[in-house]
Amino acid sequence: MAALKVCGIALMSTHHVDSGLVLFFGPDPWLFLQFILPSAQAFGPAVTSFTTGRREVWLTIDDGPDPASTPRVLDLLHSHGARATFFLVGAQIEKYPELARRITGQGHTIGNHTQTHPSTSFWRASPRQVASEIDRCVAALLLADAPFEHFFRPPVGVRNPFLAPQLSARGLDLVLWNARGFDGGGRNPQTALARIAREIRPGSILVSHEGGIRTQQRLIFLELLLDHLHHEDYVCVLPKREAFCF
Repeated sequence: MAALKVCGIALMSTHHVDSGLVLFFGPDPWLFLQFILPSAQAFGPAVTSFTTGRREVWLTIDDGPDPASTPRVLDLLHSHGARATFFLVGAQIEKYPELARRITGQGHTIGNHTQTHPSTSFWRASPRQVASEIDRCVAALLLADAPFEHFFRPPVGVRNPFLAPQLSARGLDLVLWNARGFDGGGRNPQTALARIAREIRPGSILVSHEGGIRTQQRLIFLELLLDHLHHEDYVCVLPKREAFCF
């Protein structure tokens, strides 16, 4: 069984993806959960919460920057006195570098969310493709003159067998979450809020989204979420690395 998995990884790394997937997952289909569950650690460590003795959470916002949403998101955060980390897409940064700079200028932080956000294919990307998605996003941030943290989040949170070594070589932390409402999938904002509210606790990492074809729904969700956190006496903070739970 182990030999089949090694052969499968070897085939995927040499661009024979479909054959490699059959060999890798065939004996153990349950392994697919390692790609999609934030709590799974088979493909390397991931940050899913942080240690705190206060009612604090880490709000993260994926898929920007986007002129249709980012300014409004920043206004909402300002009105609630909240800090957040924006996981930005390199191709979007190239189009809207001033928005990336505005994010950090207003006291928030930026993480790497790949160059092209290949949501349906990143999980089976080759080592070269993984490296390219990471490095091109870094290049976009550098060209935009936008300061960024050493944080990485894959598209839709789906990992890749080759990701951990690439992140380790670059000194990047894989940051996922432990509370989400599935607002990115078009869920009704009220339903998404009810979903995420059940999972929020001190030290939670919350994930939300901006831009895309559901911009208005995502903005409504974020506003509802911020109102809920305020009502429950939670503060959105930017935790120090030493508080991360891997």
